[in-house]
Amino acid sequence: MKLKILMYVNSLNYYGGIERVIANLSNALSEDYQITILVKDSPVSVYRLNETISIHSINEKLELNMNSKLHRILNVPYNMIRSIIGLKKYFKSNGFDYVYTAFPTNGLEVYLASKKYRKRLVASEHASYYAYNSIYKKIKEYLYPKLAFISVPTKMDTEIYKKLGYNAIYIPHLTTYDKIENNSLLEKTIINVGRLTSDKQQMMLLEIWQIVNKKIPNNEWKLQIIGSGEEEDNLQNFISSNDIKNIEMVPHTSRIADYYSASSLFVFTSRMEGFGMVLLEAMSFGLPCISFDCPSGPRDIIDDGKNGFLIPCYDKEFFAEKICQYIMSNSDNKQKLGQGATRKVENWDNRAILEQWKDIFK
Repeated sequence: MKLKILMYVNSLNYYGGIERVIANLSNALSEDYQITILVKDSPVSVYRLNETISIHSINEKLELNMNSKLHRILNVPYNMIRSIIGLKKYFKSNGFDYVYTAFPTNGLEVYLASKKYRKRLVASEHASYYAYNSIYKKIKEYLYPKLAFISVPTKMDTEIYKKLGYNAIYIPHLTTYDKIENNSLLEKTIINVGRLTSDKQQMMLLEIWQIVNKKIPNNEWKLQIIGSGEEEDNLQNFISSNDIKNIEMVPHTSRIADYYSASSLFVFTSRMEGFGMVLLEAMSFGLPCISFDCPSGPRDIIDDGKNGFLIPCYDKEFFAEKICQYIMSNSDNKQKLGQGATRKVENWDNRAILEQWKDIFK
């Protein structure tokens, strides 16, 4: 009989890196385990789930107003209390062998809701260690020493958690797309994908793009920024006030694969990044990547000079210079970087990653 695993996450109603990771892992594990996903809002996933996966809800939606960071922070404690009550009710009629949680708050909710699962609780990290505020760090200081496993997707953060005395295990995320063959890299389009937030620093990307345009007069290349979020109006106003013509803002789309396929370079300006799933996704389409060497994810994916470039944080001039070098480089040099990106995905061992999870869930 298959072991039962509960994947507990705030929501799968939104497109994002964490939601993508949960869907990928759930689908991969569903061949050998009975997987149930528990959310707080509508029991629907924007990402495809295998038919054998059940999705339930405790009906305690966490209102994440993407236009107000303050609102999001203040609403968390109230929602945690309501969620603990909802979990107590849920666990009375539903039993599992393991519970996987996606956020520190999710882990604490399960820990406080049921003594039964305290030794069967696996917390997973999705953000850089340095991205958490003091409240979240206090939650982890209380919770993590009590847990048997904490999965961490980057080498840097894994070492940090180990030094803190936690049983941290380095398990990178599964890739999303199969390798795409023969990206010609002929399109004069540079792409950025992600939520439009201050942490993703798309405003800095616009400033970098201005520098590129100054270095390359009559620049024929276009920058596409794909995503939605609280910074959208600020970004649009900056583009308008500076009369930048070769930028296209695209709201979040389920057709993201089409945009990857029609691009020749991926750029990433995050202040911090727990993993950088979009980097791996971009490389699945043969795209070289340029990113700040921010803590903690990009350095695990980008091999500097082989499949892209790592830029010292947060050197806009150097970032712009690398974009210019790529634009001006010949087709052979672009292809070498693109082939390096493809090899990175080919060597990303989903099978070995899955075996690590099976070693935990046994």
